[in-house]
Amino acid sequence: MPTMMPATTRLKWAVVGWTLGFLGSLAAVVVLALYGLDLGGDDASSELTLGPLFLLQIPLWIGLLGTPLLARTRGLNWKEQMGWRMRLVDVPTGIAAGLLLQFVLLPLLYLPILEVFEDLDVEGPARELTEMAEASPEVAMLVFMTVIAAPLTEEVFFRGLLQGALRDRFGPVRAVVISSLAFAVVHFQVVQFPALLVIGVVHALLVLATRRLGAALWSHVAFNAATVVVLLS
Repeated sequence: MPTMMPATTRLKWAVVGWTLGFLGSLAAVVVLALYGLDLGGDDASSELTLGPLFLLQIPLWIGLLGTPLLARTRGLNWKEQMGWRMRLVDVPTGIAAGLLLQFVLLPLLYLPILEVFEDLDVEGPARELTEMAEASPEVAMLVFMTVIAAPLTEEVFFRGLLQGALRDRFGPVRAVVISSLAFAVVHFQVVQFPALLVIGVVHALLVLATRRLGAALWSHVAFNAATVVVLLS
């Protein structure tokens, strides 16, 4: 039987991964600011574009994905402890879940919220991101960032490493709640927080039910891809 890394050790790796990702992103922001990029967008000649934004994501991706990869060399079992598996059924299941979230669950979620706060721009951050993609290379970069890199790194970290460790240490309910909250909080988007929390819970439940990352990963891909297609069309 393969050696299993203790849950407490995996939680420590999760803390290290997020810390490295956050500090790396912060350092990238400082470097770009020193080179004259106005991250606040006050100066149109130096406002944030897709290229610099892509560079800002790299340290975060390294932290979220690189940490579990490094932990793998120290005894983390990706297949059993992270759920790094996929079956054919996970593809249609995940795609259906992602589209259901995008076009049914989240619109219903925001119906009462928008009744109270009519001026909320729920699609603002996603729309601003897609508006940066004006040429074909930028569209390709946008697709890579949102449809490939983000789903892979976030599902591996939040549902694989973090939720798996929390499940083994505190049980499934706390694992779903804490990992979903962590997923929502780290996006730093107040208006989109309810949507991110629901997405996190749905993906956490998919992983909990299947003991695999496959369906959650495909749901994330489908959700982000649908967003990009709708906003670019």
